Amino acid sequence: MRHPKPDRRITDEFVDELALRAERFKRKLHQAFVSWYVEAYFGGTGWDFIDDAGDGGIDAIVWRPDDIPPVVLMQSKFTERIGGPLLGKAAYRDFRKVVEAFYYGEEAFDGLLAGARADVRSKYRRAFDRLRDAGTWAQQKKAFRLVTTCRRRAGAASDWVPPENYVYADDVLKLYREYRKGATPRARPLELHVRDKLSYTDPKRGVTSYLFNAQLSDFRRYLDRSDVARLVARNIRYNLGGRVGRDIAETYERRPHDFWYLHNGITVICDEFLERNQVATLVNPSVVNGAQTLYAISSSPRRESLALVPTRVVVREPKDGKPPEDDEWLQSVIRGVNTQNRVRAYDLRSNEPEQLELQKRFRETKVFYERKRGEWREVRNEAQYRDFARVSLRTLGQILTVTADRSGKGVLQVKRSVEGIFDEKPYRRLFPSRAKVARRFERIYLAYRAYRLASEYAYGTASEWRKQRHGFWHVVWLFHRGISSYPRLHTHASLRTVRDAFDAFEDRGAVGRRARKVVKQVRKAVWQAWRSARRADTERWTPNNFFKAKFGNRKVLSLALPKVRAALRSLAAHMAGR
Repeated sequence: MRHPKPDRRITDEFVDELALRAERFKRKLHQAFVSWYVEAYFGGTGWDFIDDAGDGGIDAIVWRPDDIPPVVLMQSKFTERIGGPLLGKAAYRDFRKVVEAFYYGEEAFDGLLAGARADVRSKYRRAFDRLRDAGTWAQQKKAFRLVTTCRRRAGAASDWVPPENYVYADDVLKLYREYRKGATPRARPLELHVRDKLSYTDPKRGVTSYLFNAQLSDFRRYLDRSDVARLVARNIRYNLGGRVGRDIAETYERRPHDFWYLHNGITVICDEFLERNQVATLVNPSVVNGAQTLYAISSSPRRESLALVPTRVVVREPKDGKPPEDDEWLQSVIRGVNTQNRVRAYDLRSNEPEQLELQKRFRETKVFYERKRGEWREVRNEAQYRDFARVSLRTLGQILTVTADRSGKGVLQVKRSVEGIFDEKPYRRLFPSRAKVARRFERIYLAYRAYRLASEYAYGTASEWRKQRHGFWHVVWLFHRGISSYPRLHTHASLRTVRDAFDAFEDRGAVGRRARKVVKQVRKAVWQAWRSARRADTERWTPNNFFKAKFGNRKVLSLALPKVRAALRSLAAHMAGR
């Protein structure tokens, strides 16, 4: 069987990412690869790096106390020729020896310890003990994983572990495509021909910026060997498509002399600006305004064009190793150059540090968090996202607003203005800092799953939705309030139990049937509250007016909540394992 060649742009980018990471490992790419894989696949979890002489055939131990099995033992084989050679037979044999040492018990395991360094033996013993307590071998064998950038050798894998625990080049590149969306991969240097240059030096910040006319075809040629998403990763939105993009492509191809007059320009930030013979090299470039232009021309068959585009380059001088997403001044520049029509308040929040962390946390629960508009369009056809749910930054802001206030003020805010949610003060109350995301993610995830359950099951038919849609956010609010009011819920529950409980609520089993019945009861109780309360003034209290008023909140609490409180408490008890 002939294997298709990997996308060269992605493989080159991946090696670049590892080369940067390798600075922490004395430039050893294979160790950087292990570090990257653990971070990309397992996220923010505890792990021990073992790879070195005397590692006993184990490169990393990943500790997963809330999972089954509670530990993962990793072996890796790395080559820069990603997807090139077949994995060697010796690698399969060495991997099997490790698996056998754990399978055959103490005597075989002691043999593994004898060949390992003294400093790692206690860690191996701890992994052995935890794995032995994990249950049957059917569960334990899932703990072993061989990860490589080579191709699969037919017939060489052992049936001692599941086939999916052999991770080959194609699997690694799929994971990298997923990882890179939130990791903002470093782009390769960009070369631009410079015409009519002006410069500006900011002595207060020590920043020099340039304004000049660039040849748009320089960007087009660059995109032949570098993915658009890599160059625009710090933009507030990805490709939105539509008529504007088609018009840009048409002007570029058919009326290049008009391009300069019709286009507002491109803004690029970079770390260095090196110019020689009127050709500038931008080191670590990132287009923060002009993404739609690059998407429009990237698929054009015309690689050469006379089109000129006004280009502003802001040369950022990194200080103290601070990453771009943590540079508040830089983020203000990105927001400032993206204030043209159709930019939403939530667009301007998409690059905040906590949003990157939330995207990573949601990914670990198989939810694609679309922090940038158009981002889902970039990944929706990739195989690893076929089973993912999806929630946008805008929707999550609405969910957190609705569920944050017990009195229902959040519902009124969502109905009044979604944009207002993302103003500075409301935003900071809703979204924790990146350092706090890990501690508060369980609560964020619970709010999201309550919303998802209500969205999918509260309304049985399209007709019910059309008629009762005005009360939807009240359904979410009441459902979440009833569950989260359970005494010490977050003491008894964890992210894993919340996820398992809601998976059961959405399943077809007895628990799922009961949960879906409850969410429908909440919807009916909310609607009945309106029907009862409207008698006070039938002309004034239409559904639209009622569910936008404090009067409506009070009536929902007094009339609807008592009817469903016990049922919601039972669901919360299931979640808490009571």
